[in-house]
Amino acid sequence: MQKYRILIVGAGIAGAAAGALLGRSGHDVTLVERSAGVRSSGSPVDIRGEALGVVRDLGLEAAARERDTGARTLALVGRDGRPFTTIGMRGDPADIEIARVDLASVLAGAAAEVAEVRFDDTFADLAADAGGVGVRFASGRHARFDLVIGADGQNSATRRTLWGVDAAYRRAPRLAIATAPLSLEIEDPRVVTMYNEPGVSLTIHPAGGRPGVAFIFRTADAPADRAAQIALLRRRYASTGWRAAEFLAALDDVPDLYFDRVRRVAARSWAHGRVTLLGDAASSLTILGEGSSMAILGARTLDRALREAPDVPAALAAYEARHRPVVERAQSGAALGAAFLVPAGAVGLGIRDLVARALRRL
Repeated sequence: MQKYRILIVGAGIAGAAAGALLGRSGHDVTLVERSAGVRSSGSPVDIRGEALGVVRDLGLEAAARERDTGARTLALVGRDGRPFTTIGMRGDPADIEIARVDLASVLAGAAAEVAEVRFDDTFADLAADAGGVGVRFASGRHARFDLVIGADGQNSATRRTLWGVDAAYRRAPRLAIATAPLSLEIEDPRVVTMYNEPGVSLTIHPAGGRPGVAFIFRTADAPADRAAQIALLRRRYASTGWRAAEFLAALDDVPDLYFDRVRRVAARSWAHGRVTLLGDAASSLTILGEGSSMAILGARTLDRALREAPDVPAALAAYEARHRPVVERAQSGAALGAAFLVPAGAVGLGIRDLVARALRRL
């Protein structure tokens, strides 16, 4: 097995998992993250199926389970807040639901044991050729690597630099999601509560003692400015029942509002010479495509490909050939997922509620 000098851009779930796996395989790994620390925004994420096996192999299962949110049931409620049905959230009792920041922190800690991890730094320029990649960092350093892995999320600067601005975005459901941590009294920490009206949903997640609210709604707008985001939320939820008015009133005081539209990333190719994409940078569908589990599995597939292939280009080709179909299968139910979370109209909402009641009896 050849050992390579590898740069990973992005210390989220994909990058941290790759850092831990590749470092343990004996590669000389540098992991850079432009933020000052692991970013905390977003909804809880799931570790399931083969991804759980990767976490277990890394010796991190116990640490992840300690941080499990404990949520097991989704309760759908009416305008008065009373549940009319409940659905189990975990297809397998062994699945883990964990805050995104907690999973990224656990993985980043494992990566730091076997790799150089630098926060507050990223690349400023990439110069790829047949033999490697010359990198100029924002910190002013220069280095050369055998492989660069862009694990820097849906808005990947790596992809934008080498693939082009519009090389990866595909049509996705016209949804936006906003999440905000709020001080809430939670009756049952095992229950996630969701209220719907046509085109909007409002969810309280207990999040293992760090409760928060999620607004998921159908829209074509995606403002970048926080004030515009809050204004959009207030317009869309102005007439929404249940506790919408209460949660909207609290938004001005929320220190960490996460807002994004649901986007589909599907890069035509994951490799550009000796630079490759991993996780959401390569292929993702916000909140609908099992992104965290796919990122962990992708890191394992890339690690195995580098172990088995005779050189970096062959490894990158094998990685994409094996992992792309897995990701595409995970994303194939996106339309149904969107229809369940946010039915577009009254008829769709009625059908969703009938299906949800039937699921409870299964």
